[in-house]
Amino acid sequence: MAKGWLIGGGAFLVILLVVSIIVALLEREEPLTAGTPEAAVQQFLKAAESEDLPIAFDSLSAALKVECSLEEFGGRSYPTRNQLGDSRVTLEKSQVIDDIAFVTVRISQFRGSGPFGTSESTFEQRYSLLREEGDWKFAEYPWPFFSCGPFKPVAPRAPEVAPPETPMERAPATTP
Repeated sequence: MAKGWLIGGGAFLVILLVVSIIVALLEREEPLTAGTPEAAVQQFLKAAESEDLPIAFDSLSAALKVECSLEEFGGRSYPTRNQLGDSRVTLEKSQVIDDIAFVTVRISQFRGSGPFGTSESTFEQRYSLLREEGDWKFAEYPWPFFSCGPFKPVAPRAPEVAPPETPMERAPATTP
């Protein structure tokens, strides 16, 4: 009886694996409407995946380009092509307010090691874009970059020193 359950469970897993492979192969990426904030995010993520840094860098706003050169942008470590290729990005929602857009995507990353060691992590990422000369550009460094150039440590702040107490501020001493 236990052997029958084991064979049935194994068959179920094989069927589930075959169906998921077929669905993954048949699923095609839809190009989004050109000129939209969603299409700008899609174009940026494709450029990041294919390591086309000039196109990814061109997706930044003029303000971000002022504080970050292409050399600094490309020098920042970010997920490799394989890591980005093993991610699935799904458009969740977008909102446009005047010349500012917020595009929210769900990113699912898959990692695997061995036949049963596959794991998945999912998170939402919100992109802020603004319209510059008719094109949508990132107002903040977009995932997977988050910043520009190599890590630069921030100098620690000097500790705040409390002003000395005046005699009037001291509590009166009590005598026993």
